Amino acid sequence: MSQEPADLYALLGVSPQAPAADIESAFAAIQAQVAANPGAPDNPDPTRLQYAHDVLTDPKRRALYDSLVHEAGNTSLVVEAVASTERLTVSSEPQILYVLLTVRPPERQAARSRRLNLGLAIDRSTSMRGPRLEKVLSAVELIINKLGPDDILSLVTFSDRAEVVLPAATVASRTGPTQANLNKIENSAWRQRLKAVTASGGTEIYHGLNTGLTEVRRHATPDYTSHLILLTDGHTYGDVPECLRLAETAAAEGIGMSAFGIGSDWNDHFLDALVAPSGGQSGHIKEPADIISHLEDRLKGLGDIHAQQVQLQQSWPDQVTLEDAFKLAPYAQPVTQMGDSIPLGNVEGRAPLSFLLEFRVAPQAIPNRINIPLTVSYSSGAGNADHTAGQTVQIMVVPGADPVEIQPTPAVIEAVRRFNLYCMQEQAWDEAQSGQLETAAARMYQLTTRYLESGDLKLAQQAQL
Repeated sequence: MSQEPADLYALLGVSPQAPAADIESAFAAIQAQVAANPGAPDNPDPTRLQYAHDVLTDPKRRALYDSLVHEAGNTSLVVEAVASTERLTVSSEPQILYVLLTVRPPERQAARSRRLNLGLAIDRSTSMRGPRLEKVLSAVELIINKLGPDDILSLVTFSDRAEVVLPAATVASRTGPTQANLNKIENSAWRQRLKAVTASGGTEIYHGLNTGLTEVRRHATPDYTSHLILLTDGHTYGDVPECLRLAETAAAEGIGMSAFGIGSDWNDHFLDALVAPSGGQSGHIKEPADIISHLEDRLKGLGDIHAQQVQLQQSWPDQVTLEDAFKLAPYAQPVTQMGDSIPLGNVEGRAPLSFLLEFRVAPQAIPNRINIPLTVSYSSGAGNADHTAGQTVQIMVVPGADPVEIQPTPAVIEAVRRFNLYCMQEQAWDEAQSGQLETAAARMYQLTTRYLESGDLKLAQQAQL
């Protein structure tokens, strides 16, 4: 099922929550563009355009239209796109265009609660000895308490080899049918297996991922949200390519992946690349005491999903090239371009997915109009075929535009600022890793100042530390 231009909101390029003034502005802008380029093949049908305007600016007709769409079961995601400018100038040089892309569920749509098929791959190498491993294992008990009886959990630990501590099975099969039973069974077999886990050996993440995915695959059906969470505190040795290939295979099978680095001696670039094929989350857990809250938040998101396997289709016009992409929300993270589509992850809870896209526009010799389609595909649940939703960014190329007219919008300026701060932080981290400590410290000092100027006091404090 596709969201096509027959959707009146999509036809005008506005969201279903847009006020009447925005609808009027969008209608006027499209009319002006059509007038400037009469006969263009992608011009909307004037009769349909007028009809969309008349319906959506009349409160009673709009309410009726919304109710009919709702009754018809429209579950399309809402795609919103804001460009840094609506005008570029005729130029013999390439130009940069930023687009702030937001993907959110409709206001009326409730999240789809699906059963979880959750796997945990936990690093138990020597460096995890002490509070780190203790907190991780405590978090496993918490997760079992949070899962439903029909949810599936598996646990694998690894160092230079992997061991299945808890084979994939429903929570009910481990705890009994009631929570009261769980509280009573203090010496159950699964608790004893958790207590028997000890730290030893080196870190070879491939063994943990491979064994963990084997357990998750046992129940990876459309009825479940299948996901593997990796927790590690170190670098893996000699198996990075194998890990990344495994992540790509898992994503193709519909299995998501998240990865958390504990402490300070972990490889953030590797973890980012590991979760990129599925659009999963990677993050930093600074203190062992924070492990439980991070896993609890991840569990909450996985249990409250509107759309799975959201991907941005790379179908740009010839004069446009995507240079970079960066996730802003629900967490900051670089995005990897892979083939014809870019994995964006799942839409979880009420939190939207938000991205900054950096496009390079080739030199434009004459005035014209550039249409950049932003189409996402996604799965809405068990047994459902892929859906699509989208928005088109229209850019006018004009001769000698006033610089004031092409200033970026405030929302895009803020997004670019956050992207630049992240790049500064990553560069400082790379410098520190390569032994350039004085350079890294100076860059972090600059970053602290930038955070203070923007009012991000918590981030400023972390950067200074």
